[in-house]
Amino acid sequence: MAFTSWSDLRTAIKNALTDHVAGAPCVGGYSIGSRHLQYRNFDELCGLLEKTYKLEALENGMDPSNRVSYGRHRRFAR
Repeated sequence: MAFTSWSDLRTAIKNALTDHVAGAPCVGGYSIGSRHLQYRNFDELCGLLEKTYKLEALENGMDPSNRVSYGRHRRFAR
């Protein structure tokens, strides 16, 4: 499948994960622009989902390690 946006690709990957949980085989591939991304199992599909965020950041000229996180800090028990 070919996609034009990273969010559309992520939606398709999430749908493939849902289909796999329902019993569909976990094999396939996607392409966006000149990049071709393939997976053969559940772990590769999850890794592909994470990779889309990094590729989108690189394409937009951002360094993925400099993204701002608004998550909560962990509190450690004393």
